[in-house]
Amino acid sequence: MSMVRQIIQAVTLTQQQIDDQISKLQAYNGQIDQILNRVQAELSGSTQSYTQEMINQLQLTKKQVEDSITKLQTAKEKLNQVKMI
Repeated sequence: MSMVRQIIQAVTLTQQQIDDQISKLQAYNGQIDQILNRVQAELSGSTQSYTQEMINQLQLTKKQVEDSITKLQTAKEKLNQVKMI
């Protein structure tokens, strides 16, 4: 097998792994949304500082997951460019 074909296979496999990770992160993000909604519904009107801190941490986690998804999508696009060379 030529070196070029091996590189293309490796790139394709990596892209599939990225797709798998994106899928898992999207599912996790959905779970964060559900938890965030439940926390907000259950603790609405609470004046406890930990309530807002919990909500802030969930929102931060959600943003970090979304950032990770974006970075993985960018990496996949870059790998696609490598395949085209």
